[in-house]
Amino acid sequence: MLTIGPLGSGSKGNALIISAGGESLAVDAGFSRREMLARIASHGLTAQTLRAVLITHEHTDHTSGCRLFCDELQIPACMTPGTSRILEKRGALPQRVQQFSPGMRFAIGNFVIDAFAVPHDATEPVGFVIEYGKLRIGIATDLGQVNREVIAHLRDCDALVLESNYDPDMLAHSDRKLSLKRRIAGPAGHLENAAAASALEKLTTQRTKLVLLAHISSECNMPELVAQQAGRKLDAMHLNWHIISQTGDTPSFEL
Repeated sequence: MLTIGPLGSGSKGNALIISAGGESLAVDAGFSRREMLARIASHGLTAQTLRAVLITHEHTDHTSGCRLFCDELQIPACMTPGTSRILEKRGALPQRVQQFSPGMRFAIGNFVIDAFAVPHDATEPVGFVIEYGKLRIGIATDLGQVNREVIAHLRDCDALVLESNYDPDMLAHSDRKLSLKRRIAGPAGHLENAAAASALEKLTTQRTKLVLLAHISSECNMPELVAQQAGRKLDAMHLNWHIISQTGDTPSFEL
């Protein structure tokens, strides 16, 4: 059995825990050390089973707790060389770092991780497919488009974590600066609701059991709009789906 514990997702912090066979991996550490530990405990999980933290990219909503969290637990943070350089310049690099390049496969305990490049405005951003036995969990939380490489990696997973970040009308009418609006809506920005819904038709297969929609913008999106777009299609495909909240009250899911 494998458990996915979403600790929270959005512009104020992102992290989730994957646990199986007495071992766990964290994907991102975008909350403080204390908040990470509290949210892990709230899912009935224990941080002592963690073997590593996988970092998707250097933005602070994915890395703010990385150094202190990893150092306290004496576990490595796994990241690309580009991400490592940025965190080192900030003084935010943990003592133990394991580097990988996009396109690499590597093992941590009984987990096998496939890291792949995603189009996002970071130094060397990646998504992950985490395998445990025959189970495949695909994760892509920050990306401006679902290109061929993303489809090749994320298609045919047992569980899929994909962002549905913003509604175009809400973004256009928001108080954000024009430059930020263009960045978010650009090909290396974030995924809007309709694009996420369309991508799910390409990514899900008969194998897919669970879809978690992530990184919902608090200013430029609403869960109701995500449900209207992606949820409606997932319901038509008779798939179990859920929106990951920012606040950490999303339940755990078992496969």
